Amino acid sequence: MRIIGAAAALICVAVVAVFVVFNPLGGKKKNTVSIAIDTPYVGQGVAAGTALIMHGVKVGEVSAVSRLPLGGVRLDTELQKVPIAGLTDTMSIDFRPVNYFGVTGINLTPSAGGRALGNGTRIATLPTGNFTMQSLLSRLGAVSSASLTPQLINVIDRATRYTDALDPLIETVVVSANALVKVQTVSTSRLLRNATGLSVALPAISDAGLDALDRLDHSGFDTMTEDFYRNRVLLSTDLGTKALFDRFGMLEGKHMTELLPFIDLAMALTSIVPGLIRPDAIGQELADLRTRFEALYAGAPGQRAVQVHIVLDSLPGVAAPLAAIGGPQ
Repeated sequence: MRIIGAAAALICVAVVAVFVVFNPLGGKKKNTVSIAIDTPYVGQGVAAGTALIMHGVKVGEVSAVSRLPLGGVRLDTELQKVPIAGLTDTMSIDFRPVNYFGVTGINLTPSAGGRALGNGTRIATLPTGNFTMQSLLSRLGAVSSASLTPQLINVIDRATRYTDALDPLIETVVVSANALVKVQTVSTSRLLRNATGLSVALPAISDAGLDALDRLDHSGFDTMTEDFYRNRVLLSTDLGTKALFDRFGMLEGKHMTELLPFIDLAMALTSIVPGLIRPDAIGQELADLRTRFEALYAGAPGQRAVQVHIVLDSLPGVAAPLAAIGGPQ
């Protein structure tokens, strides 16, 4: 009898424990509402446990995801009664990230009218959008595939190679600027004052030059004779040139000490040029630069980016450099 009594007591305790822990007859919690949402599709990452949010606050989660026989998806959800108070079956949904890590959630948007939600409510709705992180990356991939065409990549590559050809010029400018800074001992204010003093004479020089041109225009040189040209024009030019250079030589001889800093500065700037230009390779570099520049605007005659034709062969100072860098003769 003691054994039977002890066994019966243990069975009763076990049954009570099962009812307390699992509560098989308790049904749904009183503070939740179970509804089903039928939708044609779901966003990437939607599964059991996916959060349902409204106004940025979690109000429930998906309990199960199943496929409908005629197509579409059914979402069984558990919603909290208090946060969804006033939400009706006319609500709309969309899929979007619920945190900074891109985890997908379902956003609920209230709408006017309809019946209040209750246990067993079934809603058929079309999502207003799929804004998940996976969808965004997929769209970016599609846009990149459509816009980054081989032609655009080729243009970018040509522009990059053309920019690389300007590196020696940029390096020269930087080195020259550094050399100028090292030898510059006069303040900027002093240089500006000197420049102002020089500019005072510019209006008078410009006026005299314009007056000389006006007199030259009305002097009748177009009808002058050979004798007038030899005895007047050449003689005046020779006298003026000699007088100019004589005066310049006298000025230079009297102010040799003042000119020495300027000469030293010029030597400091020009001494770096041979190392930068590299005469043995400058021809090849100019030819490569010209080739890259032409390739940048290559294409069919009707599809070139820039259609400009510059005639330089007739200029004596340009024909020889063009020939040196591989240009047309």
